[in-house]
This record gives sequence, structure tokens and C-alpha cells, in this order.
Amino acid sequence: MTNPLRLSLHGKGTVAFWSLAILALMLVAGGCTSPSQQARTSSPVAVTQPDSSTILVTYPGSTATGDLLEMEVTVTDSAGKIQTQSVGDRYSTTPLKFGSTLPVSGAFGGSDHVLVTGYFMDGSQRVLQETTI
Repeated sequence: MTNPLRLSLHGKGTVAFWSLAILALMLVAGGCTSPSQQARTSSPVAVTQPDSSTILVTYPGSTATGDLLEMEVTVTDSAGKIQTQSVGDRYSTTPLKFGSTLPVSGAFGGSDHVLVTGYFMDGSQRVLQETTI
């Protein structure tokens, strides 16, 4: 004699139901444990400190920032002194040249905060790089 319970647990409909339920659970669990969906992009500028008296900000260029008009750099040194300099002109119609650099001079012996803001042709502005060097 066959067990009626055994037949109902292994029928085609039941197997399909549980297969879909397990697949759905895996998709939900995978979405909950996956890393952030925000795309991380590298900065379109490089900030270096070749010596204790110079911070160099370089704009090598990128297709994402081809309409960059001005790069404004604000450096706060470890003593709290703030200086702001820029390269390019936010009111211009000519984009900043790829390879543009901006040297900032000062006494940079400790941790120095560097904020680079970009101004674009469409009138927008955004932080291109913020770092401590």
C-alpha cells in the first residue's frame, strides 16, 4: 500500500512551488546582503603633497567632467589656516584643459584638509575631491 502523504509531497506542482519559493528566498537574501548599489567612481582630480610646503592638485581630465570650467581648491592646514585658490573660470565658455594643475603653497607639516569643488557649464557645482593629506 502506498502512502498518500508521500505522493502529495512529491507531486510536480509541489516540487515547482518549493523550487520557486527557494529561488525567491535566495534572491531576497542576496539583495539584503549585497554591497551598496551606488556606483563608486574615482575622483577626476589627484591631490598630492610633493613636500611640506606644497600641495598639488591635478586635473588629468575625464569624459565625465569634460564640461568642467573651474576647479576651486580650499586647503585648511593643521594650524587652522584656510586658503582658497582656483584654476579656470566658472563664467567662461571654454572647459578647463586636461592636465591642468594648481599648486598651493603653505606650511603643510601635519594633517591638511583639501576640498576641491568643480564648477560646470550647466551652472552646477559639485565636490570633486575631499581628502586629508
